[in-house]
Amino acid sequence: MAKLSVSHPVVLRLALGVGVGLSILAALFVGRWEVSNQQTRFQRQIESLATALQRSLNRYTDVLAFLGDYYVVTQGQVERQEFSNYVARSLNTYPGIQALEWAPLVQQADRLAFERTIQAEGYPNFQITELTSDNRLVRAGDRPYYIPVTYVVPFANNEAAFGFDLNSNPARAVAIEFARAQGKITATGRIRLVQEQRDQFGFLVFLPLYQTATVPDVSSRREQFEGFLLGVFRVSNVVEESLQDLGYEIDFVLYDQNVSADQRFLGRYDAVVQQVMTNERDRPSHSLCSTATHCSRTLTVGQRQWQVIFSPSGNYPFNLNYGAPTTLFVGLVLTASLVLFLSNLNRELTQEKMLNNLKLRFFSMASHELRTPLSTILLSAESLQLNRDELSEAQKQNNIQRIYLTAKRMSQQITDLLTLTRAEVGKLEFNPELLEVEPFCQQVLEELEDNIHQRVSLTSHCQNTKAFWDKKMVRSLLTNLLFNAAKYSPNNLSVQMILRCDYQTAIIEICDRGIGIPVVEQAQIQEAFSRGSNVGDVAGTGLGLAVVKTCVELHRGEWAIESEEGQGTTVTVKLPLE
Repeated sequence: MAKLSVSHPVVLRLALGVGVGLSILAALFVGRWEVSNQQTRFQRQIESLATALQRSLNRYTDVLAFLGDYYVVTQGQVERQEFSNYVARSLNTYPGIQALEWAPLVQQADRLAFERTIQAEGYPNFQITELTSDNRLVRAGDRPYYIPVTYVVPFANNEAAFGFDLNSNPARAVAIEFARAQGKITATGRIRLVQEQRDQFGFLVFLPLYQTATVPDVSSRREQFEGFLLGVFRVSNVVEESLQDLGYEIDFVLYDQNVSADQRFLGRYDAVVQQVMTNERDRPSHSLCSTATHCSRTLTVGQRQWQVIFSPSGNYPFNLNYGAPTTLFVGLVLTASLVLFLSNLNRELTQEKMLNNLKLRFFSMASHELRTPLSTILLSAESLQLNRDELSEAQKQNNIQRIYLTAKRMSQQITDLLTLTRAEVGKLEFNPELLEVEPFCQQVLEELEDNIHQRVSLTSHCQNTKAFWDKKMVRSLLTNLLFNAAKYSPNNLSVQMILRCDYQTAIIEICDRGIGIPVVEQAQIQEAFSRGSNVGDVAGTGLGLAVVKTCVELHRGEWAIESEEGQGTTVTVKLPLE
């Protein structure tokens, strides 16, 4: 075959054209990939924000639901002080509550008797009131029935609501009629809270109560209607409370989809000052959302739909898109370096050498770590076979137990090898199932009792918590961490296992007071076949933490190692519950 000279002009032009063309295509691809990554990150963040907002709204409406259950249990016989005592905890817990109220149905014929009853309770000036067109409270005019606010907590700053006929306001009357007809928790559109020092909108949430414990059929609801439990909530406080644990630099605007356009705006959250403002701006848009709908989410509150439109704030951490120009530059450099064949060959030889070293370490480990337990099994089996009649029953059981434990350790080592190998080639199966967190961890501990000398104490704060995990992988994760903690700790020092859970994460801590890991080695110790320089003659494969890393990554979790040489190690693993 004739040798082709790299200096040939046609070959050089062809190589240059192909190289430049591929570099441009790669740069375009990387640019789109970077934009896509930023969009994906933004989408995940706004999904978290929307979930937090919806969860907060649900918690506030649940306050009314729980209060309604209390009325059902007491068959509606709730005194004013009992009402105040029951809602006190909710008022302390939820900063977005302006007031919680009870407003019974009062017929026109019963009005005077009703007013005298309330006056006799210590409110001599009580009367059923309504607002005039110029926002003055006056005695309510005659109408077939009234729904006056009778209990209101807290009373301070809400005195104007005491006795106010909810049915006198046309806007609220629509929500009232809908709630009574539907028998469901119903929210109103925005209202101005004139008693608030801060400029913000509020909204009301109604829960209708009936003479029966359950909601009657449609034809009987009007006749059996008794009154409303009412929550007055502040939009700003509800929103700001829900975002306390989320530090995303993302602004958003809230709109009520069930009213006319001029009444839709509910508030604008400014992530820089972490407050909800009531000055409306143009609807935001940004390249982080490929379409307007991708920046929008819908919340449900009391049969209403709220639209949330997100946009990055002025402090949002945009990633500088250096990938595309860098890719182009690298592509051009590689095109020019085609003539450096020897340099490429040297790089390939270096990689081959690294691969050979890795193979040698693997076979060395396999030769030592698997041959030793095999020898133990063979010697124990041979002893049983040759000295069966001379050995006592206890000695036989000891040999059998030694064979069992050694085979079990070998099985774990082989399982770890297979896990890492399958993970490397992308063939590791992930089969999550619903598990009870605390009983599962307790079961793993019981399985390990015969294999380790230390006492392992389990402290759990995860009672009745369930998780969607791959049972085999999490068992392997816990087994490796507990084995490591026991193996590198003195026999007289216990190992601690601590479980903590919140609404979306399980946190597992394994603490020992053993030899610890040198600080400079804590990063590389997570790689396969890597072991600390201070392990001495303690046997090991260097696979345990690599398996832990693989299991955590497949569960989309996080983990961290805190260790000080000679003082012990704490490994913290955070796994999502779903």
